[in-house]
Amino acid sequence: MPHGMNRIWAGTLLAVTLGIGTGGCAAKVNQDVFDEEMARLRGEITDLDGRVDANRADIQAMNARLDVVEGELATLREDFDVAITRLEDGIRFATPVHFDFDRADVRAADQPLLDRFADIVGGHYDGALITVEGFADPAGSAAYNKRLSERRARSVASYLESRGLPASALRTVGYGEERPVTPGARGPGNAGLQNRRVAFVIEYAPARSGTPMTAQAEG
Repeated sequence: MPHGMNRIWAGTLLAVTLGIGTGGCAAKVNQDVFDEEMARLRGEITDLDGRVDANRADIQAMNARLDVVEGELATLREDFDVAITRLEDGIRFATPVHFDFDRADVRAADQPLLDRFADIVGGHYDGALITVEGFADPAGSAAYNKRLSERRARSVASYLESRGLPASALRTVGYGEERPVTPGARGPGNAGLQNRRVAFVIEYAPARSGTPMTAQAEG
């Protein structure tokens, strides 16, 4: 074979050899990247599985505690006209706690029910958020009724706090004349009494237990 052809063949062989070597190196790098990515994904899946299991345990614990509270609150049905509705993560407790026309102070007639409510919930409040919802009848302007309903909710929350419930577990909100029990009924006098009321929502949220639990609506 001519000397020039030897040089061309040698150069081609060297290029092929280098190409094989480079391709092998690239394949190894790609495999390393793939292995690292798979390891990362496996770690994320494991972490997600752990969080799912933890959330499932939290939900089971929450439901168990709500079962206890709901059962104890149900005993009030015989003594007071109350209604209990199970929510996705809590209980709505509709009480016959009403207010005189254009007033926000807790009536003496309603104190026994609030006392019982505080006693029952007080044994299970750890990790719970109790929202006191205030309402008004449609007499007066919507803005005034909202402020009045907020005052009613705060008045009841203050009373419950005086009966031993921690302020950190109480939240208040006023809905004004929204969601009337008897649409259109209004004072003065006892007319519209059913609309001048408060209701309670009891929630357990273990996953959010580290967040502040107090909030207050402003008018």
